[in-house]
Amino acid sequence: MINTKKVPGLICLISIIIFSACGGHRAFVPSPVIPDDRQHIPEPEEYEYSEVADAFDMLISNQLEQSLDLSRQFRHLTNDRKQAYNVNAFDEVPNSSWFTNRNAARQMSIAELRRGPDTGDGPDTTGKWTVTRAKVEGVTPGFHIKDKRGDRYLIKFDPKGYPELATGAEVVSTKLFYAMGYFTPENYISYFYPESLMVGDKVKFTDANGKKRFMSEQDLKDLISRIEVGVDGRVRVVASKYIIGVAKGPFTYEGVRKDDPNDFIPHQHRRELRALYVTTSWLNHTDTKAGNSFDSYITEDGKSYIRHYLIDFGTTFGSAARGPSAGKIGHENSIDPHMLLTRTFALGLYYPDYDKYDDVKYNSIGLFGSELFDPGHYKPLIPNPAFENKTNRDCYWGARLVMSFTDHQLEEIVKEGQYSDPAAEAYLLKVLKERRDKIGRYWYARVNPLDYFRLMRIRGSWHLCFEDMMVLGNLEESKDTKYRVVFEPHGDKVESETDKRRIDLKDQHAVFLSHADDASFFDKFPVGEVTIYTFRNSTGNWSKWLKVYIQYDKESAKIMGIERQE
Repeated sequence: MINTKKVPGLICLISIIIFSACGGHRAFVPSPVIPDDRQHIPEPEEYEYSEVADAFDMLISNQLEQSLDLSRQFRHLTNDRKQAYNVNAFDEVPNSSWFTNRNAARQMSIAELRRGPDTGDGPDTTGKWTVTRAKVEGVTPGFHIKDKRGDRYLIKFDPKGYPELATGAEVVSTKLFYAMGYFTPENYISYFYPESLMVGDKVKFTDANGKKRFMSEQDLKDLISRIEVGVDGRVRVVASKYIIGVAKGPFTYEGVRKDDPNDFIPHQHRRELRALYVTTSWLNHTDTKAGNSFDSYITEDGKSYIRHYLIDFGTTFGSAARGPSAGKIGHENSIDPHMLLTRTFALGLYYPDYDKYDDVKYNSIGLFGSELFDPGHYKPLIPNPAFENKTNRDCYWGARLVMSFTDHQLEEIVKEGQYSDPAAEAYLLKVLKERRDKIGRYWYARVNPLDYFRLMRIRGSWHLCFEDMMVLGNLEESKDTKYRVVFEPHGDKVESETDKRRIDLKDQHAVFLSHADDASFFDKFPVGEVTIYTFRNSTGNWSKWLKVYIQYDKESAKIMGIERQE
């Protein structure tokens, strides 16, 4: 007998006949291999993007089109939504030009987490910064600089009166999105003295009167006057290093890029984009429009292709352009017909709880909490086509990315925000943990959250081992959980119910099962299924089923794939 206490959360189902089924007997058909989308392509043209046109499409055109799509409405009513196109037989997303499996696949070290996408230490502050481009319109100015080393950065500031609000949010969120698997820029917190800036030659900009002209030193001084300067005379900024490669504009959240042969999966059916609904809800990143994405034509390993980035995280957590975000952020779209009608018919007498929520505990964190956070009813500012096509399986996968962070990992990443107030830092950490756990409880409960399946041969018998993600995430107790396992051959040769074997596991720590060796059984049924249901005392219900397909040939066995009930 093996001591399972040495492997916390591990469930091992030992059986020489590790086959099960649920439903009809059909031959197992492995999922087709998803082609690698990092093949060499000719350089495409830059995509021209209109923020106004995109917002109109997402808020108006797409909503009308979806309301008239009867087949879509029927699929949603019957919970038969189209599943993501880019998942393999194990319901996983392979590495691609969009996503690389990181912390959820292998716990990253603290050094890796704190470094994130960074390849250096930020802009050189020992010499002058030359302003090469400037943005003076809007609430918060910004500019592009070239440092002493010749490296180029986009410089972004905190809203005046709210030091650390946007810069801290940007850097911490960058580290988190990168660790989850997305591609992000290198974002550094940096400090400079205003006198270390100088205007480059013929820097074009549009002044406050809408006139396009070259920038002067006085214009630069006027710009600095709108920026928060610390008591030591320095300015704190996020320095976003130019992304490698050639800029090709943003990507959209639906359709494909027609000039990219590698882009063959409609974006609204990519799991990593659908699952952003979960990951962005965690960080309150409501501004997920196309304009906050970036396509770059890069060269790697002798091949040139487009890599897809998420950018601009300065309005995550409780941050907004002018200061702390409003209470409705994350609860309503910027134009929300449902809430508009609700308020109209209520004659101004209805106020949702979040309308009354204005408890900004720390100016450096903004309006960011967990009390009113509802993982299933989060709303971005602009409707997102990928989010609107999400399924429970997509969101389970996204929740697993969020839940992959341990308390200690989060603690170390939050330090990267360089918050001057330890109480503000502790508060941000607390809210991130609470929102993480809410996400885990909500989305894990909508499927059977068993994962990390593997086969082990112990004393001549095959064992199927897996993790219960609820237990692994400390969201449920193992003593309050039990499993029902059905072993059944898979295929047309099944002759009777006697080929099935059902076992109920009443104690998670007594999980080793034995069965007499029956080689002829495997000769007859070389492929089979293990179907598992999970029972929680907290709900009093059995979960949806989960199938594991296994192939056996006397001396070896391998998992062919898994399937989750939606």
